[in-house]
Amino acid sequence: MHVKDRAGAPAPADLVVQRLTGGVDPLPAAVGDSGTVKLRLRPGTYAVSSFLDVRGARGADSLGLGFLADPQIGLDRDREVTLDGRKLREVSAEVGRRTETRHLLMEYDRKAGGAELQGAVQVPVKYDSVFAAPTAEVTDGTFEYRTVWRLGKPRVAVKGLHEAVAQPGGTIAEGRQRWALVDAGDGTPDAYAGRDVRGKAVVVRRTGAVTAERLGQAAQDAGAARAVVTDDRPGRLTAWFGTDGNADRPLQIAAVDAADGARLLAAARAGGTAESTGTVDTPYVYDLSEGHEKAVPKDLTFRPGKGELAVLDTKFHAVKPARGSEFRYSVTGTFPVGIGFQDKVALPAERTEYVSTGRGQLWHESVSTGPGALEERGGLVTYEGGTRTGLNWFRPVLHPWLGTGLGRGQTRRGGTLEFDVPGWGDSGPDHTGFGDVWNEASMTQVSEVFVDGVSADRREGSAVYVWDADPAERTYKVVTDTTLDPARWHLATKGHTEWTFRSKETPADRKTRLPLLNLGFDIDTSLSGDVRGGRTVPVGIFAEYIKGAADTGRIGRGELSVSYDEGETWQAVALDKGGEKASWGGKLRVPGGAASVSLRPRPVTTGAGP
Repeated sequence: MHVKDRAGAPAPADLVVQRLTGGVDPLPAAVGDSGTVKLRLRPGTYAVSSFLDVRGARGADSLGLGFLADPQIGLDRDREVTLDGRKLREVSAEVGRRTETRHLLMEYDRKAGGAELQGAVQVPVKYDSVFAAPTAEVTDGTFEYRTVWRLGKPRVAVKGLHEAVAQPGGTIAEGRQRWALVDAGDGTPDAYAGRDVRGKAVVVRRTGAVTAERLGQAAQDAGAARAVVTDDRPGRLTAWFGTDGNADRPLQIAAVDAADGARLLAAARAGGTAESTGTVDTPYVYDLSEGHEKAVPKDLTFRPGKGELAVLDTKFHAVKPARGSEFRYSVTGTFPVGIGFQDKVALPAERTEYVSTGRGQLWHESVSTGPGALEERGGLVTYEGGTRTGLNWFRPVLHPWLGTGLGRGQTRRGGTLEFDVPGWGDSGPDHTGFGDVWNEASMTQVSEVFVDGVSADRREGSAVYVWDADPAERTYKVVTDTTLDPARWHLATKGHTEWTFRSKETPADRKTRLPLLNLGFDIDTSLSGDVRGGRTVPVGIFAEYIKGAADTGRIGRGELSVSYDEGETWQAVALDKGGEKASWGGKLRVPGGAASVSLRPRPVTTGAGP
């Protein structure tokens, strides 16, 4: 095995070698500085792969990550195989506007002969470019390579520079501003002596002798408003510039490459300025995924057309400003586990999202606020290319929704019944809402299950159980009560939900989904969850059985009551049957002096089920 870098020189590498035979584990193989390793292997068909640090595509101090593979090697005699970095092609996405990469995932999967070799890299920020080498098509089994991107508006953009990377521990200055530049040398306290940097942008050349924390502290102590840091190491600079106590500093800190750093230093010495634009929360994101089956092709630039993307007008609702986080995980049949981590988002917010579509492309979406106190988790969703739709998170009314993203509960195996009824789903499609009631003092949830009117289990949280249930048919009722502290959450301060159904013993060798209903709301509110008093407000409710439920009945009609005095008095809302199955619409006549609206819906079923 030979490995070469992009210049054709021998390169050290870590290889993964997989014999494509069932029951055989992959073999790691280390290639030293000679770029060559000899392996003695059993005859058969093999796949080999490696992720390799290589010269990047952005200049002398650029750092790239290259994927090299040979997915089908017939070892029926001695073979000489070269993973040749000279064949690497840059992998990129072009969307017609300036973006920065927020997340980047490279992964592959090879299946044949009962064996599977797979690998994935969540590409670190230090790599400014990524590559893959074209391969021949496999003729036995399957092979796929894919790239997943999240792109957004640059957090920091400096006019005339290729790229500026916002650094952890700084505070982004929102909007467009112009700053006087000052050369601050190596950024140590001594470098600021005799220099007036107060309210200006300092340009710092980082060396290994000073930590990023010290550089940040020196710039802050000197009164700098901005710091731009450069170094002579390959790849993007990324380091913690905040305080030892893990707090952000009150100045913007960004890193640039050596070439851009030289431009800024020249401007600073000439008494010049720089114009920068800061964006704390991106007004748009691109969640993109492109896979290549059978082989890695030569053209690895993804240029999605309008018909390949779905456009989502997304709203993140919140009563008052709050910290949040979110992410959309890409899932396919070949890659069933979505990889990524959540991005920060300040709530409330609105933005436009562009999402990859196509055969087999699914997305798992998650949004949290608190941070971590309350999470909305969607099921696997697919979007249609060329469409534009709305998507809401934390939109009222918060209520239990036993969605496909829950993954547990509402089952019976023989005499064991398991329930899990998280209490804070929003009005988005298939959004299940989880509350951290064990660590968050501002929320509570208590759940209980009854058998023929007798309590069988009561617990804090959303999960309750019945053990050794009577094989005969009995009436079961699951109840959950939730509260949210009005001082923090304002909405959904009290919730009460009941499910009543009949069940008898089911097969003990598998779980049977129980016939519990989901009930949803459709009411248009502001981002803060308000509706105008003294107005008529349309309201809708809909009901459906949880996915996969057995022995369901027919959902006959819906009922809805409303209270404008925190539940002291209630009045019925006239409902008309909607165009969809088991949906109804009506109107709320909200009094001008009302401070809140409380809703009490009830679907009525016939036959089996609840």
